[in-house]
Amino acid sequence: MKSMVDELNSVPVKKSVVTSIEYDCKKAEKEDEVFDAVRDIVANYQDNFSKITYDLDPMNHKVKVEVSEHK
Repeated sequence: MKSMVDELNSVPVKKSVVTSIEYDCKKAEKEDEVFDAVRDIVANYQDNFSKITYDLDPMNHKVKVEVSEHK
């Protein structure tokens, strides 16, 4: 059985897929780890996404990353 997302992705129409991930880092070192991963994506996968955002809430050690891809 396909997931809801798989069902929607299987529709043969041009689409943009937006993925949002929220990290509960607890420590600044984990925030840096997420930032390094985002920087790696920007450096190495520029043709695979149309937009990427990194939103840091330093008071609560939370990071939200959102990636928009064209498929």
